[in-house]
This record gives sequence, C-alpha cells and structure tokens, in this order.
Amino acid sequence: MKKKIFVRILLVLVIFGQLLTSNIFCVFADEESPLYLEVLQDDVRVRIGPSTSYDILQIDGEYQYYEEKVKYEVITSQKNDNDELWYQVKNIIGGIQYDTWVRSDFILLHYYEKDEEFENYLAEQGFPDEYQQYLKYLHTIYPNWIFKAYHTGIEFSEMIEVESVLGRNLIDGNNLALRSTQEGAYDKKTGQFIALDGYNWYQANSETIAYYLDPRNFLNEEDIFQFSKLSFNENEKAEIVQNVLNGTFMSGNVQVGEDEYKSYSQIFYDGGQNANVSPIYLAALARQEQGVEGSASTDGREFEYDGKIYKGYYNFFNIHAYSGADNWKYGLVYAATEGSYERPWDSIEKSIRGGALWIADGYINDGQDTMYYQKFNCVNKQYWHQYMTNVRAAYLESSMIYSAYKKGNALDSSLTFTIPIYDNMPEKTALPTEIKYPTDDEDNNRDHYTGDLIVDWDLRNEDGYLSGFELGKTYQDLKNKIELMQVETTIQILKNEVEINDEDLIASGQTLKIIDKEGNESIYTMIIKGDLNGDGIIGTSDYLIYRKTLLGIYELNNIEKRASLFNGETEITTVGYLYLRKYLLGNGEIEQ
Repeated sequence: MKKKIFVRILLVLVIFGQLLTSNIFCVFADEESPLYLEVLQDDVRVRIGPSTSYDILQIDGEYQYYEEKVKYEVITSQKNDNDELWYQVKNIIGGIQYDTWVRSDFILLHYYEKDEEFENYLAEQGFPDEYQQYLKYLHTIYPNWIFKAYHTGIEFSEMIEVESVLGRNLIDGNNLALRSTQEGAYDKKTGQFIALDGYNWYQANSETIAYYLDPRNFLNEEDIFQFSKLSFNENEKAEIVQNVLNGTFMSGNVQVGEDEYKSYSQIFYDGGQNANVSPIYLAALARQEQGVEGSASTDGREFEYDGKIYKGYYNFFNIHAYSGADNWKYGLVYAATEGSYERPWDSIEKSIRGGALWIADGYINDGQDTMYYQKFNCVNKQYWHQYMTNVRAAYLESSMIYSAYKKGNALDSSLTFTIPIYDNMPEKTALPTEIKYPTDDEDNNRDHYTGDLIVDWDLRNEDGYLSGFELGKTYQDLKNKIELMQVETTIQILKNEVEINDEDLIASGQTLKIIDKEGNESIYTMIIKGDLNGDGIIGTSDYLIYRKTLLGIYELNNIEKRASLFNGETEITTVGYLYLRKYLLGNGEIEQ
C-alpha cells in the first residue's frame, strides 16, 4: 500500500476563515482522530501560553525550544487578542508531559486519512476508541505497521496497587512531585525522601506509575516502540543495529580471534539471531546499562571479590548485578562462574551471546516479549518478575529503538506492536505537578493495601511456595502487620500441621494459611531464602548443607532446594556459596 501522508501548511486554512470567528478553534480531519503538528525550524521557543507575552518554558534554568521533525499532538487551538492563531500541544521533555503553545505560522499540520478496512480491523482487535484515534493516525504514516491488542483481564487500579509496592518502581531526577511519600519512601520526621537505590533513585508515587503504565500516553511514532515485539526480525540488519551504537564505546570492532575482528553491531546481530531476540533491542539495552563510555562490566578489568582475583570477564547486560556499591562485581562474579548461558563470559562476544540467551529464557520466551512487558509484567501476573525498577525504562529505551529504525530507513518495515488493554481504565492519566506531603494524622499506608497479602507483602508465589518474607520476623510480627493494615484478612502458620507459637520465627517449610473475609482459605509453603534447615535463621548449619550439596555428598529435598536459590541463582553454584559465606561474615546480604 502506498504511504499517504496528508500534510498541509497552516496558511491553507484561510479557506476555512468562517470557522475562525470564535475564540477557540480546533481542526480535526476526523473527530475521533488526533491532529498532529510539526514545527518547521529548531529555534522556535516553547511558550506556556498563546502569546509572546507569556514566558518561555524553563527546565533546570534552561529555555526550551521545539524540536524539528517531531510530531506534537494538538490539544486545542486559540486565537489571542492580536488575532494570532496558536496551538496547544502535548510536549514530552525528559519523560514529563508539558502542555505548551506554538504559533501557527511556524508549523505544518498532519491529518488522518480514513481507511475503513483498517478501522474494522482495530474494532475486531477490541481496541477502545481512545486507542484507535492514535493508531489510525499512525496507520496513515506507516501502513505496514501491525497493531495487536493484548487484553490483560487486569483492572487498571489493581496494576497500580501492585506496582506501588515499595522498591518496585523507582525514579531519579529532581522533580519531587513524582516521588512517593508512602512509608519507607519518605521520612515525615526529617522531611526527607529516602533513596532506595544508590543516592538518587526514589520510590515513584502512584500517579507517576499510572502515567507510565498507561499505554495511551505513548501511542505516537516514537514511544510506541516500547510495545514492539522483541523476537528476532529479519529486517533488523547489522547496519541498523550500528545506529544504536554510534557515538558509544561499542561503535567499532572487537578482536574475536588472533587475527580476526568483528563489529559490535555484527556481534549483537549474531547473538540476537541465535537467541531469537531483536538485536536492536539488545544493543539498546546494552547502551542503557553501560552508558556511552562503558563501565567496569565491559572493560575486563582486574578486581578482587571475597579474597579472589578476577580479570577478563564481561557482563554487557548487568545480569545479576544487584543493587549496591559493588553491584558490578556481583554481575562479573556471575559472568566468571561456569554454568548456564555459555558461561564463563570471558570475552565480549560470549557475554553478548550468552546474555541474549539469558534474556530470551528469562523474559521473552516467558511472554514478556516487549520492553513494556519486561517493565510492567501484565502477561503472567508475576508482578515481581520485572527486569528494571526504573519506572521510565521502557519509555527511554523505546527512543533508541525508534532512532535506530529511523536512521536505518527501516520505519516502513512490517513491524508488529502488541499493546496492552486494562479493564476499567481511567479517562486519562497525567504526571503530578505538586508534592503531596502526608499530614500527621494521615494513615499513609492504608491506601496502599488491598487485602491480598501476597501483593501487599510483595511475596513471590511459585507453584504454591511463597518467598519474600522479611528475615527474623515472628508469627506475632506478621499478625501485628495485618492489624495495622486494617484489612479483613487473617493468617495461620503451622508446622507439622500444628500452629506455631506467636514468638516463633517464620521459617522455611512452615505452612501459611491465608483466610479472607468470607472464610476461604489459601494454603502455601513458606520459604526463607538461605534458611535451608527450617529454623528461621541463616546460620552455619545452612552453610554446611550448601557445601555438602556442592561436594555431591548431600541431596536437597524440595524445600531445601528452594531455600538455597537466593540472589537470583537458579541452581546450586559456587557463586551462591560465596553469597552465603559473605552473609555469615557480616558483609553481605541474602535477598528474600
């Protein structure tokens, strides 16, 4: 189908002069479709109102200008007292939406061309009207793009609740309005926000999470790439991958043999093809993780960890690089350990190839085959199984994917986008602009509890085995927590079918009964990571069990095995042994 883009210079609208007599004026070729405009030059100032008498938008002290070749969605248009026509548009800067104004003589308008067959297709897919208006416009520009609806069957409010669990969605930057003031994220006594990762990552509030969760905010030609399928696409040639890598430490070649060199772009292409993963996505992910100049995870440097010297190992996707000051070391220790995904990763090529297999196995093959699904796991409802904590991660990475296709002249390809739809979505979502500080008498937690203890306590349910409990807590501690939550849910904890004492520690192998307000019971086996022997603590006896298992002189039962897989390990390894040893020495953690 021949691409048809109806672009009209605004001056043509004089033929509709009779429509301009009112103060408010908005032109749409189709009432159900949005109008977009493009600014014609790169020095047009961003105004906060429809006149040059209004201020220029400033962010961090810098004046803002419209970008060329970016299509801005029109909100409305207005004639001012000087009879000038101005357009108000959605202007996304740094991941934040601003409603700004631009004068008509600096722009081109973009219209939707009606396509009845395509509109019938959207209806068959079950896209709501508010989705269709954006997709119809995109179809006008890129008729080869394929849009598929994914009906999650999940209430939008439920997703907000589970994604608002402390530590699940973080945000950086200085915009305090985007941060949460829930317990653990904000200290009411000191008036300070609490960094949850490093020095500048804070819990995002529910309004911020809702904005980035809502697909309707990103159905434009650039941001929609967070919904693009991440399986291998034969249209993604190595030369297109190169566009992602230009300007970074990965722009050139790598020595892969004594006299053999290969470009990074070819390595990503080969690794993606082997793992059935988009090589453009892999390149964008590596760039996001390692930055423009690279890091300790990509230069093969020598370092010491737990008394052992490591050198010549690589981890381009920061796999197992858990949060903390030495997170890169954790990732490289994993890379150095013999095991799955072609480890040890003692070359750049092996790191990219093996990492691609890990990503495919852990996410894409599990249904999380878009950047959005890896950030917001609405596919299998394992909300904890999410690749990134940065609430903006999918949005930020999508721009690199789009840019690569654009520079490679591949935007006209047959690309597939799978877009989630939630039940009972709000009319709209927007980023907050004001900080909502808690009051002294405000119950700041109540709104964050649903009564579903697995969700509210951020537990992980794997085939009836629950993990994620806080180490060292007693039965009474859990009862007290439920009372504070003010929900109509109760629990019982049993060992060998007998209820334990209130002061007993929760431990691996105990049975947890969750009883809802109707009296319905759900029964689970509790797992405390590192507590192999079921006494509720992580001690030398657990260390000895782990060691004997490594030596092949002890066989773990099912509960012991699940308790032994901590810090992301999927099997008994020397890395897990080192984690356990470091914990017992007082200078490490076991993640629950």
